[in-house]
Amino acid sequence: MSFAFIRKRSKNYIVYLEYKDKETGKKVQKNMGSFEKKRDASKKLNELKDSIFNDELTLPNTINVESFLVDFLEKYKINLSITTYNCYLRICKKYLIPLLGKYKLEELKPIHIQNYVDDLVGVLTPQTIKIHINILNLALKKAYRLRLIRENVVDCIEIPRVRKFKNNIYNKENMVNLLQICKGTPLELHIFLASGLGLRISEILGLTWDNINFSENTITIDKITVRNNGSVILKSPKTESSERTISAPNEIIILLKEHKKKQLEAKLRGEIKNSSNLLFFDKNEQPIAQDVMSKKFNRFLKENNLEHIRFHDLRHSHVTLLINSKVPIKVISERVGHSNINTTLNIYAHALKEMDSEASDKISETLFKLG
Repeated sequence: MSFAFIRKRSKNYIVYLEYKDKETGKKVQKNMGSFEKKRDASKKLNELKDSIFNDELTLPNTINVESFLVDFLEKYKINLSITTYNCYLRICKKYLIPLLGKYKLEELKPIHIQNYVDDLVGVLTPQTIKIHINILNLALKKAYRLRLIRENVVDCIEIPRVRKFKNNIYNKENMVNLLQICKGTPLELHIFLASGLGLRISEILGLTWDNINFSENTITIDKITVRNNGSVILKSPKTESSERTISAPNEIIILLKEHKKKQLEAKLRGEIKNSSNLLFFDKNEQPIAQDVMSKKFNRFLKENNLEHIRFHDLRHSHVTLLINSKVPIKVISERVGHSNINTTLNIYAHALKEMDSEASDKISETLFKLG
């Protein structure tokens, strides 16, 4: 397969054609013109690309969207987590293939994709529709690179605007009240881990006893729970930054020791085996699904007449409290497992804005109200 590119040499822009020599099998680069202005070189490049495309278009009448999507997803799943792959596969089978699968790749037009999006507006959320288009975009980008299509038609469509999600959080008073009410309940340790360490629900449910270092008062997060074909399994976190070891408050360590003691006593009585060494497990001693824990937490809030928040919002509340307590952003970012500081800054811009206003008030008091 041939391809063309521009390379700057001295003051000129040179368009090259690279192809494989049929006799030697080696790559050859051929100078296709030298230009003083980049726009002239770009024009020549586009002409050359059109020529290459027309000569090398592969099997234009035999590949339809359905067969290409299935093949693409099977090969691309190595880049996806189990949950994301299953989600993509479900979307392809339920929506993309039934509605777009019949079209041949080169026949797919922007209007087909736009109609697909418009038909789903009001049926699915903008966030979900965006996932559908992302799958299609990834697949068609590959089709374009393979010269199966002339353009990625996804680039031409409009998708519903995704409203920025506003996190509900508990303030310090509400958090303290929650921790008091949950004491002695089955959710006590879960709530303390989320509120006191900012752990995600999947991270809490993925903890095993070898993750707890009682001598150093630290907790290592190296597994999460995910659903896979109807069962719940343990797997590595999505990103390297999510794997981390953090120090834990003494109050949480004490709760963990009590929890471990109860498990050991239950083992000695022959009531449980816990061969997976999990902190939390269901009646079959299997990892607990995230949605199961979320439902339990929702019921707990209702039964105790507490303001509704998601379990994940305990993590947001935790981070907001750290920001308000003037803990450095870099420390917060590393503790909660964000890939970089910008992620923390973007998610918790509201709290930082309040701190900026507070800083303005303090400088005003310090410098301008001396008299």
